[in-house]
Parts: sequence; C-alpha cells; structure tokens
Amino acid sequence: MNVKKPFLGPQFDEDEFIRSGSFKKLPREEDKGAKGDKSGPDYKQGRRGRVASLDRSDSSAQDLRPSKQKPGNARRKVGQYTHESTDQVPERVKAHVLPPTEIPYTTPASQFVFGTAAVEAALRCTRRQLYKLYIYQSEGESLSEAKSAIRKLALLNNVPVKMAFAEWDRLLDKMSAGRPHNGVVLEASPLPQLPVAHFHQVASVQEENFQVELGVQSREEAAVNGTDTLVPINHARWLADNSESTDSTHRYPVVLLLDGVQDPGNMGAIIRSAYYLGIDAVVLAGRNSAPLTPVTIKASAGAAENMPLLAVRNEQEFIARSKENGWRFFAADMPGPASQAVAQIGGGTADAPAVAQAPCVLMMGSEGTGLSSHLLSAADAKVGIPGARFDPRFGVESDPARVDSLNVSVAAALLMERILQLPVMVDESSVKKTKKTTKGRSRK
Repeated sequence: MNVKKPFLGPQFDEDEFIRSGSFKKLPREEDKGAKGDKSGPDYKQGRRGRVASLDRSDSSAQDLRPSKQKPGNARRKVGQYTHESTDQVPERVKAHVLPPTEIPYTTPASQFVFGTAAVEAALRCTRRQLYKLYIYQSEGESLSEAKSAIRKLALLNNVPVKMAFAEWDRLLDKMSAGRPHNGVVLEASPLPQLPVAHFHQVASVQEENFQVELGVQSREEAAVNGTDTLVPINHARWLADNSESTDSTHRYPVVLLLDGVQDPGNMGAIIRSAYYLGIDAVVLAGRNSAPLTPVTIKASAGAAENMPLLAVRNEQEFIARSKENGWRFFAADMPGPASQAVAQIGGGTADAPAVAQAPCVLMMGSEGTGLSSHLLSAADAKVGIPGARFDPRFGVESDPARVDSLNVSVAAALLMERILQLPVMVDESSVKKTKKTTKGRSRK
C-alpha cells in the first residue's frame, strides 16, 4: 500500500516575508506544491538539509516520530512532529513549535550580543565577525519597525537570520543569561581589543591619528583584534560652526585608562560617556577589570561597538614609555588638603587647556579603592571633583550624610568633560517663541 507523505502547506512567499515580516503563501497559480505531489517539489531536498543541520546541532533530530497519518488524508496537520530548525523557510507562528534544547556556538570564542541598541550597533559598525541573528516574534505579533530594520541590516551584511517563535523566548533568555534582550540576539565574535605596549609621540596638534606600539598577541588573537597601529583623533570640527570661539578645533588626543572597574554596568556606562564626549580610545588595564561581556556591551548602548578599545598588560612600562614620548597622565583621586582649585585641567586659569598642550591620558580606578598605588605614583598630576557639602580640609566627617565621592561612571563623565573643555549648546529661539505666544494670549 502506498502511503502519501504529509502535506506541509503551500509554498512560502519569501519576498513578502523580507518586506513586511508577515507569512503569506504564494498565489494559487504559483503554488505548485498545492497540486500534484502533496509533498511539494522541493520537499525531499529541503527535508534532507534540515535534518543534516540538526544532526550537527541538536541530538533530538533523530527522535522524530513516525507518521501516523492515514492514506488519503494528505492535508492533516503536522502538530505531532518535533520542530525541525531551518535557515531557509521560517516556521509559522504556532504554539506547537518546539525549540532545540541548546544552541551550539559557531566558534569557542563566540558571544551572544543582545538588546536592540547593542545588536543594531554591531550590525552597523561591523567590527566583529557576525554569525547568526535570532529575532523572536510572538503569536499574533506583527514585526516591529526596530526588528524589521535590524533584520534588513543583517541581510545586507549576509548574516543568516533565524525567526524564532513560540517557546523560543525561553531559549533566548538563556542566551542573554536572563537579561532583557528585546527579542533580538546576535551571535558574533568578541570585540577587538588591540594590545599595546606604549604610545608613540604625537608630532603636532594637527595630526589626524596617533600611533601605538603593538603588544604581543597570538595569531588567533590577531584575527580578532587586528594589527592596525593607527588610532583616529576625534577633532569634532562641527563645533567650529556652532561656537563663538575662533580658535581651531584641533587638539591633541585624549585617552581614558580604566583600572580595576569591576561592575559591568559601570564599565558600559563609562564607555558610553567616553564615546559620546569624544574620547579617542579606552585602555583596559590590569587583570581585575570587568571583561567586555554582552552585559557590558548592552550597558554601553552600543557605543563599545565603535569605540577604539586597547589592552595593556604592563601598566608601569606603558606609562613610562608613553611619558618619554610626550604623553601626560592624570590620575583621578579624591581632592586632598593640598589640592588647588583651577578652572581647567592642565594648569591655572591663564594657561591653555591640557588638550592644547600635549596628548593626555585620564586614569580612573575601581569603585571601592580607586587607582592602584603604582598608577597614582606614576601620574603627572592628580585631578578630582570637590564636593560642595564638605570641606576637604576637615574630611568627610564635616558632612552628616558622609557622602565623600561620586559613582565612578559619573565621576569619569565629569572629568572627561572638563579635560576636553566642551562648550555648552544653548538654544533660546524656542523660549522666545513661547514668550511671544503667551503675551498674545494674555492680550486677548
């Protein structure tokens, strides 16, 4: 007796899916699988490909139940079958879709980047190797504009896209370690962290890049981190058109060095502020700093994807050699009795700011203990933000609340703004229009 194979539905309109995210079948005249062979013209070939992919990634692929379908009932639903993963034709949004028990990494060093902002930044900046994008769509939900834009970016970068449904949300929760992922997870290689031994001399304030001495790294690390020794300087030329000052917007490079910042949320917030304010690079020093995990990337709101990140193993040699090449180092520390209030970092009120004198490195320490002693002793000067509630001469005991410091991410943002001497943008046009409107109404 010949038993017909189950009919899995009409052919899928892939163009409509890419354009709008909705799952629609082809018109009847184009749906060749609806007539003749109930299995469809590409059924055997597609089924073999899916099972082969499951053999490599999911041990449950061999546990597919045999068909209990009666002869002649070719259009019977296939809800009793175990879910088969495919990269070619996404499954329909049905409650019976079962995800695999685990998702294998493409490489041992792969990471799952999650969150709308972080994933979109990774796709736009393309500093990583991108392996696969997972987008979750719940039953009855139309694909949002943010998810549609992310999917289009992935397709433009030739990144495979897996549309996930039903209980896949639990698997995405595992990928993000229980953190909010907004229904978007991207498997990618780690962010590049170029190892450096020291900084080279910067010839003039007009330079567009500064050069670093490359540190030791393996061939595998070089494949991820790269070997480019030039770091661009962000001169922010747009400020010249929005500032009353006629001075040149060119400056020496400014780098932020982080030592022992252990909280991934603080690390991400600092990188976000550094990127927004225009810091040229972030150096991760020491072995006690928080690694650049997906949690840190999400906390940076995607800024880490486009921020030059450098790694230093020997901090003392790095500082000594860089200082020989004209770099100045400022250590963030609590103001003491001998501290002197100045208008800008780099000297007194009559002096030019530090960024106009020499290339600078601002060093920030851990949340609890601050900078290491060997970094403090190697600095050219210590900088700090005085608290307005207590007198540094008498210590924190003069404040009843005993608040003696700021959060490290907040302190870093304030010090970076001070060293860069960024102007404040003011727009009074909307205020004047509001006043005129208010006066007109009062006259009536």
